[in-house]
This record gives sequence, C-alpha cells and structure tokens, in this order.
Amino acid sequence: MSDRINFPSGFGMKDLVAYGNTGMVLLDKDTDMVIKSPHDEKSAVALTKEQQIYERFVQRCGHKSILCYHGTFESGIRLEYASHGNIRSYLDDHPADEARRMRRLDVKLADFAGSSLDGSPLLIGVTPSHEYPGPLLSIEADLFALGYTLYEIVNESQPYAGLSDEVILDHYSKGKFPETGSLGSVGSIITKCWRGEYKECKQVVCDLKVKAARQRLLASSSHNNILPATYTPVYSDLFVAIVVVVAVSALIIKRSPGGG
Repeated sequence: MSDRINFPSGFGMKDLVAYGNTGMVLLDKDTDMVIKSPHDEKSAVALTKEQQIYERFVQRCGHKSILCYHGTFESGIRLEYASHGNIRSYLDDHPADEARRMRRLDVKLADFAGSSLDGSPLLIGVTPSHEYPGPLLSIEADLFALGYTLYEIVNESQPYAGLSDEVILDHYSKGKFPETGSLGSVGSIITKCWRGEYKECKQVVCDLKVKAARQRLLASSSHNNILPATYTPVYSDLFVAIVVVVAVSALIIKRSPGGG
C-alpha cells in the first residue's frame, strides 16, 4: 500500500494517523503537530482552499476552538494535532454514559478542504443526511447541517440511518424530519435549525445557553442526586462550543477580506 502513496519528505506509513478523500494526515512526532498532505493534483486544489481558509482565520485572529494553523509543508499544511480524532469516531468508541460525563472536551473545528471562500464554488459534496433542500451556499444550509450535527451527537446515530440517500433527500424536500421529542431540551433547538426558524448562529447559541443554565439549576437544586423525571442530560457545553465555532467560521469563510 505504501508504494502507491505519495508521502511528503521524511514521512511514511508509520506516521499515518488518518486518510480521507482529499488527503492524508501524518503525525510529526518531533513537533507533536500533523501534516495534511494531498493525494494528487485534484485533491491539492481542495487542500489549497483549506490553506487559504486557515490563513483567513489567522488574519482575523482565529478562535480557540479552531485547529491552530502552523503554515505549509511542501504541498500540504501543518496543523495542531487533535489526538482524540473526530467527534463521530469518539462517540462510537465511548459508551454513552461516559460520553455524557465528558462535557468539557476541547472541541475543535477543522477540515475545510474544498469549502467555499468568498463565494467560491464548493469543491466537495455534502453528506445527504446533512444536505439542505435549497441553496447550499447559505446561512440556512449551514444551520440546517448544524441541526443534524447536534442530533447525531445527542442521539448517537445519524439521522435516518439505514435509509437510502434518495429517500433521505425526498423526506427533506417534503419538510419531513426525524423525531426529536425524545432528545430532551435540545430537541426543539434541533427542529428549529431544520425548519429554518433561526436566522443566525447567535440565536442558536442563546437558546443552548438558556437550556444549559436551566439544567445546571436543576442539577444543583436536586437532593440526594434525584432529578425530576423531565431532566434529560445533554452535551450542552459541547453544543455551545460547536455552535460558537460554526458562527465564527461562517463569518470568516464567507465574507471577503474587506467585508468589515
């Protein structure tokens, strides 16, 4: 397999930590950073877009919950190492009760390869389970996908898991979405994301913070660790972190450098 992979100088199969559609991720043990390197010329175009997006973040002073960018390396980019991997894999590998206790993990937003910058075309496809039934380069599309990200975290499964892509997209086009009543207080927020009831990420953050504050109040006022039957633990801090970062990234990625 290694004979068919074009590794950057000084790296090999032993350093590989991830392998995706647009590139491979290799651990630089000397710096505890990673190198994201393209597979070929086509994926290099998408990775160049990711480089430009990270550079835009740097220009705008970045955000603590976005992977730190450390410049280029040959045809790739050098990034902070996220040792726990992506959220989906993390939740797959950890029991639900443990995951629910881990409410202050350092969530980081990453993987911008092929994303739109200043209105440029998307160079990647959108996962059907997260695809907005309308213009993809829009705030509504981002918030729609955000709802499904939150759904997957709290429900520990993808929306409409087991259905074909065609059926999923048909449901969305008809305004038919998964049931959220069993997801506790965050369920209504997820549904509002899907139905376009939010106009900006700040509104989602506000609602999540209110829900989180109520949950903390319920927890602190309970006696002998007995909570009301209506209390449902959710990843409230994790959700707020994700939404805040999405809001920042949408602002930086989609606005031009002179956009104010």
